[in-house]
Amino acid sequence: MKITLTLLFTLISFLNLSQNYPVQTILKGDSVVILTVQQYRDIELLLDNQRNRANDYKNDIAEQNKKIDSLNLVINDRNNYIDSLNTSLITNLSNYDSLQIRNNTIENWLYNASIDNTYLYYSYRDSTIMSIDLSSYMFIGNKRSGNFTLARRGTFYEDLEWKKYNREYPQEPELGWELYYREKWRPVVIKFPYKIRK
Repeated sequence: MKITLTLLFTLISFLNLSQNYPVQTILKGDSVVILTVQQYRDIELLLDNQRNRANDYKNDIAEQNKKIDSLNLVINDRNNYIDSLNTSLITNLSNYDSLQIRNNTIENWLYNASIDNTYLYYSYRDSTIMSIDLSSYMFIGNKRSGNFTLARRGTFYEDLEWKKYNREYPQEPELGWELYYREKWRPVVIKFPYKIRK
């Protein structure tokens, strides 16, 4: 009976203890926790899940970092391409401005040369077009012979006045003036290929 009672108390105590696990107790002067095997397995499973999740997060972070590095390389390449295009654009705009200035200079020169009655010729030594200023001259044409004569309107010192006069009182031969000359003596009139508006 004594053994039965002891077993009964042990069983009750065991059942009692198993329901209250984890139990905190002191063993060899240290605080310890007593768990059931199932509780230990549950905790171990929970820890494994957390470790796996942490590893998955690390792998995801590594993948995202690779993607970020790849995108940064693409951005750097595109920035270099944009810089290259910008440099090319600046160079082209500079060339355009230079060509525009050159074109304006040529147009102004031709415009003024035509108003001031100039004789144009090409200098092979200088590789450039030269003009003789005929501001103080006027052309007189002979319809019979087709010859032109230059008649001076004033001295060299009056050139500036004649230039001013030519601009204040614009003159030009009437349209088709060359047709008044006989066909065999008729001068050839060549039109400049572009309009110059002033």
